[in-house]
Parts: sequence; C-alpha cells; structure tokens
Amino acid sequence: MEISREVKLLIDKYNFKASKRLGQHFFTSSSALNFIVEALNPSKEKNYIEIGPGFALLTREVAKYAGHIYAIELDERFKPYYDENPIPNVTFIMEDALKVDFDNFHVDEIYGNIPYYITSDLVMKVARSSLSRAVLLVQDEVATRLTSNVSEKAYGSITVFTKFFFEVKFLKRFPPSFFIPRPDVYSSLIELKRIKTYLPDDDAFLEFVHSAFNHRRKKLISNLKDLYNIDFLPIFDALHLSPNVRPDGVSKDEYIALFNEIRNFAK
Repeated sequence: MEISREVKLLIDKYNFKASKRLGQHFFTSSSALNFIVEALNPSKEKNYIEIGPGFALLTREVAKYAGHIYAIELDERFKPYYDENPIPNVTFIMEDALKVDFDNFHVDEIYGNIPYYITSDLVMKVARSSLSRAVLLVQDEVATRLTSNVSEKAYGSITVFTKFFFEVKFLKRFPPSFFIPRPDVYSSLIELKRIKTYLPDDDAFLEFVHSAFNHRRKKLISNLKDLYNIDFLPIFDALHLSPNVRPDGVSKDEYIALFNEIRNFAK
C-alpha cells in the first residue's frame, strides 16, 4: 500500500489528530522513507533508538535490517496502535525522550523525525551519551545552523557545540508536501558521526562558547571581558585572532584553543 494512503487510513481508523504542541508531522512519501533507511544503513549487528516513531512506518522498515530498536514515543495516544501491531524486534517506550537515559540501552545509533522544539536539547543529549552516530530529520533551519561554517549567518553556539563532538553532514532536503499535516518549512536529513567522547570537563567549554555568543553583534573580546578580568590582547595575538573578531568569526578549533589559553592564564 502507498504510504500516503496508509497514513490517512490510520489517522481515520484511530481518529487521530496531529498535535501542534508536539510538532507532529507524518511521512507520506515512500521515497523519503526509503532514503532515510538507506542513509541509516541498519545492521542486524547493531541496536538502535528511534525518537518519535508515530505510526511506526519508518520503524517497521528499519526493523527488517536492525538488531533491536527501542522506539521512544511521548504521545500516549499511539499506545493502542503499538499494542495491536507489535514488531518482534521493537520495544515501544512511552516516555519523553529528553528524560530517558540513552545509555541504559545497549545501543549504537539513534535516528528519528525530530520535532523542532526539542532538536537542540536532543543533539546535546546525544552528545553526552555513548551513542556513536545519529541520523536525524530536522527542520531545514536547524540543519542549516548545525552544518554552517564560520562567518555564515546561521553559525552559532549550537554549531560549535555540535561540531565539537560530531562530524556533521547534510544528506537531503524534503519538501512540506512529503508530510501530513503539511509543515510550513522544508525538512532536512543530517548525519552526526562522533569524533569525541563526552567528558564532564567539556561542560566548562560549552558554557564558555555559550557565553561567547551571548551578544552576537559585539566583538568577541568584549563578551569575554564580561566573564574574565584579564588582558585578552596577548592571547588573541598568540592565536592570530583579530581583537575585532565577532563570535561568528571564530572556528571550533579556535574556540578550543582560546578556551585552553584563557584557562591556563587564569590558573
């Protein structure tokens, strides 16, 4: 059955109305679903977490090739559907994904269609876990922020945070017509491949970057003077950073070097 017709039949059968509060938009494109499965490239040797399975159409396809899937769904209205349509190697968990400890499961990777309102928090939660890879469908605006480069308009603290832990790759854009209800914006599939294990000490660096971007239009050195009572000019000079540079003009590696220099200077 064509996926768009299947989704419509399920919505009618369960008298289901998508929740704006939860940012629910359901796939109606078989080609998009197949592309996501191919991008994830699931293996029987690996276990997965899925965020927001909804009517589990993507779940069902991934399950054909995966070891085990822990599908985390916040909306309790889906529970009758899951009870009536079990999948042998899938455990449906009715919880808030932001409150679940991902490391309680023996999983390797995470994927899902992510609501806009939890994307930043979810990315940071994945970063702080032991998960090695994420394939996430997010709003196009978020994908642009996560994949942007130095001096681009979308470049910000979340860009630096994400690239601190992951190699970030844009995979594909999907139009609003691929979803029910139709969203106002495009969605994009991105891949996060871990390059650094999270350590508790990393929180100090993340806070440093967050503070650096507090006032995007101010010079970086001015923002930092609100935090530290030290002479920054020798540090900037040593790192070949202009004293006039703004927060979005500094790369991830330069932020790391700057943070380490300031921390050593402050000792």
